[in-house]
Amino acid sequence: MRNEPRQLLAVLATGALALAQDGAVEQVALRVSSLRPNGACVVDRGKRDLVEVGDRVLLSPRNGQPLPGTVVEVGDRVAVVELADPSVVIQVGTRGHVMVPGARRAAAAPPTTTTPPPVVGTDPTPTSTANPTPAEDEWQPGMPLLGTTRPPRPAERPSSMTGRLYGSGNVVRTLNSWSQSFLNTGADVEIDNLRGDGGILRFHGDLNWSTETSENTGTDLRLYELSYEHGGNRFEPWRWQVGRFLQRDMPEFGILDGVEVGHRRESGDRFGASFGYLPELDEDLESFADLQLAAWYVWNQDVAERVSFAVGYQKTWHRWDADRDLVVLKGRYLPLEGWDLQGALWIDFYTAGDDLKDENVELSRANLFASRRWAKQGGLEFLFDHEEYPELLRRELPQSIQPATLVDAHQDRISLHAYVFGSEGSRWFTRLTGWTDEERTGGAAELGVEVDGLLQERARTTLALFQVQGLATNLFGGRIQHGGQYSFGRLDLLYELGFVHHQGFPNDRDDLLQHRLGGLWTTDLGGGWNATFFGDGTLWDDQLSFGIGIYVQRHF
Repeated sequence: MRNEPRQLLAVLATGALALAQDGAVEQVALRVSSLRPNGACVVDRGKRDLVEVGDRVLLSPRNGQPLPGTVVEVGDRVAVVELADPSVVIQVGTRGHVMVPGARRAAAAPPTTTTPPPVVGTDPTPTSTANPTPAEDEWQPGMPLLGTTRPPRPAERPSSMTGRLYGSGNVVRTLNSWSQSFLNTGADVEIDNLRGDGGILRFHGDLNWSTETSENTGTDLRLYELSYEHGGNRFEPWRWQVGRFLQRDMPEFGILDGVEVGHRRESGDRFGASFGYLPELDEDLESFADLQLAAWYVWNQDVAERVSFAVGYQKTWHRWDADRDLVVLKGRYLPLEGWDLQGALWIDFYTAGDDLKDENVELSRANLFASRRWAKQGGLEFLFDHEEYPELLRRELPQSIQPATLVDAHQDRISLHAYVFGSEGSRWFTRLTGWTDEERTGGAAELGVEVDGLLQERARTTLALFQVQGLATNLFGGRIQHGGQYSFGRLDLLYELGFVHHQGFPNDRDDLLQHRLGGLWTTDLGGGWNATFFGDGTLWDDQLSFGIGIYVQRHF
């Protein structure tokens, strides 16, 4: 474990030295607008934003763990993103960005209007050979060749409001419990240039009714973000943000109730600091128990930020008692062609007040993602994640870990995803996953094929076999999945048949036949509203678990 930080940094550094200057990349902001089965989601960017299949996506959820993904389908206004780790749970509304090559936008720009040549046999109107005096707003000698039209500054843009309103409800029955059912409604709004100074006001909150971790059912008014941000653009390199928000350059440090100040240098490097309280990541998002002070520096090879390294330090106090000393190191290497590399390390430093850990430095988390795509051929993705649980006074999940277990608790997970494009829109794929913790090991394997237009046009059908070895169960089965566009919207259907073996159960109850059936229908309701209806049920012999729900939202 002691060599893992050096190995990861060596890999990233080697990639940075090998990078050629192959053009800029634009980071186009996006949000997750809906979810799909098996680790896929829909984002609110599409062909009109020049997004194409194979583009890289990076999501930034509220827990501070960035999630890489790849665009696999593109519509006019939306795109389907397949996450590198299909087991992660993401929320609708999660922000992120997609990497769009600058050359693609330049190629899509309308051609410049030129004066046609005179028709042969005509007498063109004579023109003066004298150099005319340029007007005040025209190009002058020594100016850039792209023209003199000055782009509007943030304070000169008209005030505008964008965002979404949403509501959802789930009825979930797991064996004999309804505890996972919930209702919520909320708004996610951004007002640009609210006061005429170029600042941005952001609000995201909802009203939620659910069963809490305390097993008590209650209603919570949850505030995810309420902040005001100013600067941080090419006109104002200094940026400040105040309120509740996810820290921008270091989302690994989490949501902050406080203030963040940053500066962007002409080279693309950034540095900054933040001060405030860390809300607890539960249903109530209560704050003012954990004070934090953080600082960071981000080095970028160029303004495109395709090669980037960052280091950050966070110091926390729990009710004024010194708590965490955390250093985060991360880097990425994102060429237009070749291998993509992204990695991050969380390193905790322990002092005299920490009694459970017998070491001064602990690699509490490390992850590495590497991928390569060959046009019209296929691709490879590797994902590695190592996690331990630091000794903290702050209350964090998982709550079930006892102090004696905390010392050795860890989990390592590695996965390989390979796919090959076949003829007529088919894609063969396999996914292998292995994991180990302080007590057990397990893994999963999947082999399948996706075919476009197999059952109908504008639809994709997936056939797969899978084997899963869990903590106490083994599952072998097959899956058929079909999704496509219809006149009434998008429809996705899923059926799985599995054979389950429970380890340690009596012989008459250790083997079960499992059926799973799921469906998801997304449709446009008009007036900017769209809705998703979904249902999922699993039958183990005579035991039934199911969930049905609806998600409605309006973008504006």
